[in-house]
Amino acid sequence: MDQTSMPGTTGVAPPTPSTVNDASFLLLFNGMPGPALLIDGQTQLIIDVNPAFIQATQYERHQLLGQPAGDFPLWGHPRRWHAMMRSQTRQGSLRYQPIELLRRDGGLLSYQVSIVKLNQQLLLCLQPRASNNASDQALKDSRSRLRMALEAGQMGIWDWQIATDALHCSARSAELHGFQAADWDGCASHFLQHVVAKDRQAIRRAFIAICRGREPRYRLTYRVVVNKRQRWLQATATLHLNQQGQPARMIGTLVDITDQRRNQNALVESEAKFAILFQNAPDPYCLVHNQRVIEVNQSFARTFGYSAIDLIGRQPEEIGLWSSHSAHRSLQQAARGERELHGFTETFSTSNGHLLLCEVGSTRIRINHQQCVLFSFRDITARTQAESALRASEDKFARAFKGSPDSISISELKTGRQLEVNDGFCRLTGYSPEEAIGRTVNELGIWIDANERDDLIRTMDEKGGVYGREMRIRTRHGKEILVSVSAQPLTLDGLDCMLLTARDITEQKRIEARVKHLAYHDALTNLPNRLLLSDRLSQLNALHQRHDLRGALLFFDLDHFKHINDSLGHSCGDAVLQEVTRRLLCRVRAEDTVARLGGDEFVVLLSGFTSTGPALAQEVERAARELLDAISAPMQIEGHALQLSTSIGIALIPDHGDSAEDLLKRADIALYRVKERGRDGIAFFEQSMQVAASERLAIESELRRAISKGQFCLHYQPQFDYRSQRVEGAESLLRWQHPERGLIGPGAFIDVLEQSSLILEAGRQILHQACAYIAELLGAGLITPHFRLSVNISPRQFRHASFVDDVLGAIALHEIPTSCLSLEITEGIVIENINDTIDKMNLLRSHGVHFAIDDFGTGYSSLSYLKQLPVDLLKIDQSFVRDCPHNPNDAEIIRAIIAIATSLHLGLIAEGVETQEQLTFLHQQGCEQFQGYLFGRPMDASHLRSLLQNPPDYAVT
Repeated sequence: MDQTSMPGTTGVAPPTPSTVNDASFLLLFNGMPGPALLIDGQTQLIIDVNPAFIQATQYERHQLLGQPAGDFPLWGHPRRWHAMMRSQTRQGSLRYQPIELLRRDGGLLSYQVSIVKLNQQLLLCLQPRASNNASDQALKDSRSRLRMALEAGQMGIWDWQIATDALHCSARSAELHGFQAADWDGCASHFLQHVVAKDRQAIRRAFIAICRGREPRYRLTYRVVVNKRQRWLQATATLHLNQQGQPARMIGTLVDITDQRRNQNALVESEAKFAILFQNAPDPYCLVHNQRVIEVNQSFARTFGYSAIDLIGRQPEEIGLWSSHSAHRSLQQAARGERELHGFTETFSTSNGHLLLCEVGSTRIRINHQQCVLFSFRDITARTQAESALRASEDKFARAFKGSPDSISISELKTGRQLEVNDGFCRLTGYSPEEAIGRTVNELGIWIDANERDDLIRTMDEKGGVYGREMRIRTRHGKEILVSVSAQPLTLDGLDCMLLTARDITEQKRIEARVKHLAYHDALTNLPNRLLLSDRLSQLNALHQRHDLRGALLFFDLDHFKHINDSLGHSCGDAVLQEVTRRLLCRVRAEDTVARLGGDEFVVLLSGFTSTGPALAQEVERAARELLDAISAPMQIEGHALQLSTSIGIALIPDHGDSAEDLLKRADIALYRVKERGRDGIAFFEQSMQVAASERLAIESELRRAISKGQFCLHYQPQFDYRSQRVEGAESLLRWQHPERGLIGPGAFIDVLEQSSLILEAGRQILHQACAYIAELLGAGLITPHFRLSVNISPRQFRHASFVDDVLGAIALHEIPTSCLSLEITEGIVIENINDTIDKMNLLRSHGVHFAIDDFGTGYSSLSYLKQLPVDLLKIDQSFVRDCPHNPNDAEIIRAIIAIATSLHLGLIAEGVETQEQLTFLHQQGCEQFQGYLFGRPMDASHLRSLLQNPPDYAVT
């Protein structure tokens, strides 16, 4: 055979086998029945192909020669070709390796290939694989069923030929490793290229362990990353040995466990979250398994006082957690998982025995594949108590709302629409609930000022509420009344509302106006009284100082006026006083003031003089003479021809003082000088008249000695109760047991005592004497704790910082009931510092001490302050009692005082009751308690003791 017939390609030398004859080799090569090809062992270029190979592939011979055998499209799986060639390189020859030959038209032919090395060349002989016998069909069916099973289970299989490193795998296995089945080259090392590096090392170690016989069967979990996505795979591997006992192949399965792994991680994370939530939950939680506690959280331990050690492994009933036997069945059923609890309410016992009302829930859960029951508790003890208190409060509010005598309405804040009104509203306004609800007060025409509501809301926003605002409203029938209004914000079911309370104060204001007028004016003449005179004088002084003016105070006393009362009667006397008033008013200017101080005493306050010295005295005297002459002129009173004379004392302003007290005192001194001269005249105050001041100093010195030597004592005047016809109390009256002048009444020294600080120590002595006397009478069984002894308190004594402690100290020292002591204060004390007065009175009243307002009606009689004070009793001054049966003005004042006491639910006692006529009148007006000569003059302690031992029969009716 010549050179050209030798198999080869351009640039490729023909084979030169040393063991075979070339001609013989070619004859054999070309005569092979099966496809065969000869390739270069180094370059894998095709040197020659036999006719059977050409017939099988349908390629022309020249198309194949010189082509790289692995890269030319001859093989169904190029990667498998390369893997096979690598195995051949290691082993030298291969036998019966499965391979698929790719025809030119794309068809696949299945062959078994054997490779023989001939020097530097490789001979590949292909033999067809049989496929038509019954066993092949059975195998094919078996493989089909296996494939369907694997596909159904999303499972792949693989088969690794250890000797050749060839790896046969299913399409699913290739897909799980990131390969398309058509691209898989059959190389085991390539199969692992997408495996995470760390896991790849673990796989190799595992396979080495299997091959060394340590693990005949192995299960391995690892990760692959394909297209930047990680998935978890689980592989099984089983080792097969050859006849020599050497590892030959490894077969296994492959499954994607990414979802399973993710679920496991989620489960672990969920259980971790559950543990965190369980322990840190604000509500108590308890975990039960097989009816025994296996875990409690921190809130459970705090709430019930049990530690986890106390509870774990025990049943709840063993611990005593369940306080109620009636609840055992439901709780045990829940602990066994037979039922779930929702909103179950029961009482549970803490470790120290306290009972808690709890809302209980239970849920069946699985933890670590164990069926458990999770109990949750919510302590609703405080909430239940609060709800109960709220219901009680709402019930009280509803009853108060409906039953209140005041008008109460609830309106929507934004629109003013009435939402609810009570009976008091209907009584006050005349509108029925049906007429009022759903409409505004402006629509009803109740508020005279339509802008009043906006102003109320504005004030309510600024100050949180409106209290006691006075305003006028119009009723359904057109009547205008004065009301006291209070408003507060209120929220009802999330709706902003206004709660409005109104009280008709028309009559109250009328009474207050009457009392206030009486407080500043004389009831008979309607002239200013001493209080208003003092106010006018203060204003006058300010005016005089600004304009350098002068004035004068004229103090009048009608001479022998008592004779008129005694001979002609009080009505005639009153008429005389009214006529004197008229004449004085006719003679003075509008800027001057005429006042009546009481009885037959008048004061005229002249102002606006520009002169000084003697000239001023002449002007004032001329004016005084005119007034004197006016009063002296004859008058006809009730058919009687009368002619009066008067005495006038004059104090110049500011020469003789600028306060009402000083001017009245000095004008009074001058008045008495006139009386000393025979009355019916005029006298100016002179400094020589100040001798009285020296006498005052002497009295003060003697009073100091009296205090230090205990010369003050108490006398007592009984207080009679008409209902019981018994003496139910007494007033303590101060007396001075003078070593030389005998028993001296308070009129001679009380002013000096009050004006100095001596009243403080004297007041303490009086308190202790009174308390000691109460203790003595109680000890003798002469009185009960209902007996009340009153003690007069001076303004300076009341204002002192130690007053409250002094009173309580005396009570405690003598161990008497506080109910037996009553403190009498004047209206002047009350108004001087109303806040301090209220604080002190409230403090003493909280200890049971009683209070009475003395001489009520002579000062600042007002409901406004009386409503704020813890007062028990009003005392009607004897100046009103004296002429009450005959003097309509006094009678009217008494009726007003009784009306005030009745409206404020205060006790009442009349002073200075001397006649049966006075008693009858007062009792008819509603007064039940009396004090005066009719029932007993002031007496010492021993006489009152005797009177209580042997009560007289007063027989009053």
